[in-house]
Amino acid sequence: MKKLFLSLVIAVMVITMLLTFSVIGCKKETVETTAAAETTAAPATTAAAETTAAAETTAASTEPDPWILEMRAGLDQFRGEINYKGEYGATPTWDTELFLTLAEVEQVKKGNAEGKKWKVGYVMDASAGDHTNSLLKGMKDVLDHLGIELIGTVDPQFDPAKERAGVENFLVAGADIIIGAPIDATASGESFRPVIDAGKKFVIWSNIPKGYEYGKDYVGVSSAMAQDLGVFTVDIMKKDVAEKTEVAYLYFDQSFWVVNLIDTMVKEALAAEPNFEVVEELGYGKEADATDLMTAALSRHPNITRVYGGWNVVAQFAADGVKSLGRDDVKIATFGVDEPTLISILQGGNIFGTVSDDPYHLGANLALLAGYAAIGKQAPEFTITPAIPVTVDNLEEAWDITQKTPLPESVKEVLAK
Repeated sequence: MKKLFLSLVIAVMVITMLLTFSVIGCKKETVETTAAAETTAAPATTAAAETTAAAETTAASTEPDPWILEMRAGLDQFRGEINYKGEYGATPTWDTELFLTLAEVEQVKKGNAEGKKWKVGYVMDASAGDHTNSLLKGMKDVLDHLGIELIGTVDPQFDPAKERAGVENFLVAGADIIIGAPIDATASGESFRPVIDAGKKFVIWSNIPKGYEYGKDYVGVSSAMAQDLGVFTVDIMKKDVAEKTEVAYLYFDQSFWVVNLIDTMVKEALAAEPNFEVVEELGYGKEADATDLMTAALSRHPNITRVYGGWNVVAQFAADGVKSLGRDDVKIATFGVDEPTLISILQGGNIFGTVSDDPYHLGANLALLAGYAAIGKQAPEFTITPAIPVTVDNLEEAWDITQKTPLPESVKEVLAK
């Protein structure tokens, strides 16, 4: 009996030990499995977070700054096909190709190698009232957004000597970047050469000096959509024309590429219109010449009832000549927007329509090119902003898009009547 009892006790102890080891083994396996799962999950979660962060970084480095997109709101409806070449064969591209990313904007804001704000000087061709004000507003708005300082502007009034003096003064004042509107292909080449010699950056509005190379001597060019400025102006001239009509054509008789191009586009569009016969081609050297040119042309061809007036300031002088003869039937189309032009359109005056070259966004694009210059980013060679026809029906909207300044009170008063 004692032997049997002892055998049973030993058997129970053995079974108990086996069960205990089995439980411990299961627990160990469970712990190891859980730990393995957690180890697998941790890298997966980290990888997912890193992927998301990488995607956000990529977006920040490739997508346009939303502020720039909002600044251009309303323009897309006026972008069509581009069927012409820029100066010296440059291929125009829409300014949608001209942008900075959020990361690049932050890079510009950090300043130059010394940690100081980038400095820009602007040398214009000649001040032109509302047009200049709007262009400067676009330039300043974007420069402020980029943290770039505009240290001043110079108005040479088409004088190459004053143009060069302005450039040299800005360089002495510490400008890193010069934005310029060259006034003569040859003389302006000399005016802006000190910028290149000093190792500074040069951004161009419309006219490229002779011999200057893209990417070497200048960062890029901002200009207007010359083709549409010409076509849209002739579209205005066609209004209410149903029979053969005599036309006077004013053109800038000086070497000034962008205006020469617009004049050429108008001439081609007029030639394509079967109801238009150009009986007077009137070359002017100064804007005020248009007054006497128009009175003389109407004396020679009293049946003229449509006029291409060049840009809006020239058109206003042409209108003075027409008014002096009491010819309310003579209607002038132009390009460029300012207060007198709008009032004439609204009151049924001799200037009855215009096309805006969008000065606000011209200035904005020049400032963006300065941003490219600051960080050494390669800019598109030749970018253009849309042309926008201005009529009685869309006058307020067009002004808001292209000027981004309050509509003049005098224009509001006429609109209210």
